[in-house]
Amino acid sequence: MAVKHLLMTETFMKIMFGNKKHINYIIPDMYVKSVLDIDYNLLKEKGITNLIFDIDNTIAYVDELTVTKEIEKLITRLKDDAFNIILMSNNSDRRVVPIAKILDVLYLSDAGKPALKAYERILHLLKCNKKGVAAIGDQMITDIVGAKKYGIYAILVDQLSEENNIQTGTAKKLQDRIEKKLKKKKLFQYGKYYQ
Repeated sequence: MAVKHLLMTETFMKIMFGNKKHINYIIPDMYVKSVLDIDYNLLKEKGITNLIFDIDNTIAYVDELTVTKEIEKLITRLKDDAFNIILMSNNSDRRVVPIAKILDVLYLSDAGKPALKAYERILHLLKCNKKGVAAIGDQMITDIVGAKKYGIYAILVDQLSEENNIQTGTAKKLQDRIEKKLKKKKLFQYGKYYQ
């Protein structure tokens, strides 16, 4: 079993058994409907100028090798506004490289989220420290947990679609169970956005 799957399972179990530290790791710092709804000026005010974007169901539909014109415009605008952009995915080069080329951004494929080593590698590529970085993704158990464990500002977005692949499906099933527990404890609920 891959390290990322072991980490996801461990996190899931700890949250389900009420481990407060891991519950704090899974609750995002910001939650919005989509990457288009993020207040990027607010991020700049917080000193964040480096953005890590997940791919599947965050900026592109699962298994699509393109992004929408809206996403292309957003990434161009962010780069023009002096944000450094990098894509981070647990998917292979075959999936990641075409999107990175379209957007003309750095990337890390086969990242191994939520492993801390993945975030060490991403900061090395960005040539920055974690204080000025935000990670943006649709998966609490990979994107949010990994970022928060490493001390990176974590932004959750809703999935672009309900469709999942082998990379995203397991995490989504675990995430749905976790969300029910968090909702019951009044700690987090899908659709209740905050910035």
